[in-house]
Amino acid sequence: MSINVTAKSTVYISSTAFNADPQLSDFTSATWVEIGEVNNLGTWGAKGKEITASVLTDGYMRRLKGTIDSGTVELVVLRDPTDVGQNAANVAAQSWDTYLFKVELNDAIIADQPNSIFYFRASVMSAENKFGDADNIIETTFSLGITGQITEVPASVTITFDPVAGALTAGTSGSPYSETVTATGGLGTVTYAVKDGDSLPSGLSLNSAAGAITGTHTGTDTSNFHIVASFSGFGEASAAYSITFA
Repeated sequence: MSINVTAKSTVYISSTAFNADPQLSDFTSATWVEIGEVNNLGTWGAKGKEITASVLTDGYMRRLKGTIDSGTVELVVLRDPTDVGQNAANVAAQSWDTYLFKVELNDAIIADQPNSIFYFRASVMSAENKFGDADNIIETTFSLGITGQITEVPASVTITFDPVAGALTAGTSGSPYSETVTATGGLGTVTYAVKDGDSLPSGLSLNSAAGAITGTHTGTDTSNFHIVASFSGFGEASAAYSITFA
């Protein structure tokens, strides 16, 4: 189980307006400006509109899901007129355009691995300052009205194979063969398996714990297969290999 807190999350706005229906590639290729001094990310997420109906013969209320509302982000920041991101959001509040936003959490499964990221398109509906009395820090609340869906890219791990995918050491027909594939980057103990539907060259077997491919093959041919590495804590990946026997 991975439980996280909001601390060290970061929020970004695209450097230019974006008024079309965005694809994931639009988010990943955008130029981002970080909005600094964020104090509160609020509560937001997809929520379906409840539609109710009743029929006399049912005796119970029917509830159906209508249009989905991704919500409004009430983004609270400690006002800083020198912050580039806050200034960009203030400009957006004066515009009828929509912008792209990115919220990156601090929830990497393994240190230095990717965090969870939320992408969405929104209009900056308002930028309201809260002044209070002499002992208050001035806050600005940016109300981000989300248009369309929120795209979440969950925290993940990057699994690396050694050797990398491709041709393994060639073998000689009728002679003992040995090659080891190892995978790193996941969480916990790793086990290895040949992908369902694939097979090693006849006479060879895979050690599930060590990733060693051993045995004797008597053919002269090339076999193609995938090795799947599964980590007990988190992470699974596969790599495509081939072995040629002469």
